[in-house]
Amino acid sequence: SLGGSEWFIRDWSDSDGGSATTAADSAAATTDAPSSTTADTAAGGDTENDGENDTENDSDADTEPTTAPSDGSVVSEFAGEDWFAGTVPDSATAADDDAEPIVIAMINQENSPAGSFPELRAASEAAVAFINAELGGVNGRPIDLRPCITDFSVEKSQACAQEAAQSGAVAVASGIDVGANASLPVLEQNGLPLVGGVPATVAEMRATNATFFSGGTTGAYMAFAEHAAREGRTKIAFAYGEFESFEVPVKEYGVPVAESLGLETELVPFPLIGADMLPVLTAAVDSGADAIVVGAADTACVPTMTMLPELGFEGQLYLTGACAANEILAQIPDDVQAGVVFNSEGGVDQTTESALFDAATERYATEPAGGAGTVTFRSTLNLWNLLTSLDTIDAASVSEALATSVDEPSFWGHPYTCATEQVPGMPSLCAPQQQLLRFIDDGVSQPEDASDGWIDVSTLFPS
Repeated sequence: SLGGSEWFIRDWSDSDGGSATTAADSAAATTDAPSSTTADTAAGGDTENDGENDTENDSDADTEPTTAPSDGSVVSEFAGEDWFAGTVPDSATAADDDAEPIVIAMINQENSPAGSFPELRAASEAAVAFINAELGGVNGRPIDLRPCITDFSVEKSQACAQEAAQSGAVAVASGIDVGANASLPVLEQNGLPLVGGVPATVAEMRATNATFFSGGTTGAYMAFAEHAAREGRTKIAFAYGEFESFEVPVKEYGVPVAESLGLETELVPFPLIGADMLPVLTAAVDSGADAIVVGAADTACVPTMTMLPELGFEGQLYLTGACAANEILAQIPDDVQAGVVFNSEGGVDQTTESALFDAATERYATEPAGGAGTVTFRSTLNLWNLLTSLDTIDAASVSEALATSVDEPSFWGHPYTCATEQVPGMPSLCAPQQQLLRFIDDGVSQPEDASDGWIDVSTLFPS
């Protein structure tokens, strides 16, 4: 299956759900933690258990009051708690329906046999609904999100970019756009910043008019190499799909970092679509590597985790966060999955924001928004936070604010900096830092931090 930056990354969440879906069998895929997200109620409406809760509240009238009374909103569940934007408000404030909306366009790939990611759009839509219903919009102005669906074709991606340029948008939200080589020039010509999302192409990673709160596959490969060296491994094999978005990060970033840390390296490329993982894994094991990175997702995850022990591999396996989806881990024996290290771009200790994501998507998503949807939910909240700080809201102001950002807080992620390159040659990767996790019990409990906090991959690339 296709993979890109956040196809390669999962943020932990304590709810069940699905991950990014593709028709192909394997490749470096990256998602954040899966979460089942279907809206049960409209904004501000009652939940299905409210009648029961009302009875309980009447009988418990003498109990000690909470910090702030709940108004039934998502924010009231977290009232007064710290989050990336300061303190969660005590109660919901809706945007002014009569105020001029702020248009944000969106490009996302769906309905394609080469990869379909509706959860990315669904999560952005849920985030916008949450912002408009509970966070007051952008200083009172509602956000008007206008998605355009591309289908793995250059023509459609370019058409979506042209549509965005004609919409009056102040920014273009990125889901996954494998045709970004065609859309990026149109956005640049029209002065529109691309805010991601998942960088699915090298062109996106190298773009100066794009911002991703992510390290993509590049950050993941470097973090895996650092961890392997720190754990005393001597040789690392990188198995990756034969596609530029994986070949460049492996060859130009993963391998140089690994070798600078004293590791021998082995490259094991495989076809992007329909790969048989047995010969791939056999080649990696036969290379003598005691650390193996496999860029796998979807149906390749289970075979990768179960075949390696059968091949006698006793070293460290590193997999994408997409392979840590609950429904995947449920098929893996606990002792096997506990030995696998997965990457994440959401802090394992950021429990308020992970829980808020669950609550907001449960309330506002109209279709599943988990898996890689955590990435676009993050980027939408980050863009909202930036917009609230601007005196003038237009594409030029958004571009300038992003380009000059330094250590800005990020929703459920590492602070981002775009003012200086975090990854040499890839200026759009503004938050490449990674955490590595072990899942002990099918992802039900909070995972173990395998990396002892964030790995700052921006410091790893050899000079």
